[in-house]
Amino acid sequence: MFNNESVSEVKSTEKAIQTEIGPGTEGKFYTLFIDDKEYHVEKSELTGAEIMDLGNIPHEVGLILIQEDGTQVQIREDEVIDLKPGRRFKKAPRFKRG
Repeated sequence: MFNNESVSEVKSTEKAIQTEIGPGTEGKFYTLFIDDKEYHVEKSELTGAEIMDLGNIPHEVGLILIQEDGTQVQIREDEVIDLKPGRRFKKAPRFKRG
């Protein structure tokens, strides 16, 4: 049915997929986007602080959730976010007076 070559090819394909997704995502994972970069986490809920840490966003800058309709909502550090498919976040904009 399968020869050694087929098994080896399947294993190398699995390894390539794992490398592309990232290490430690063998089980169920949740995908979110922070500043247009894709991240995978194993928890279904994260706090605003955890999301900022994941995206290397300084806590004093803040975090914005971009909703499906395009509206933007400020996220507090202690706010718990349910990671629905394709959730998008970005660094809060900095405004200069002048």
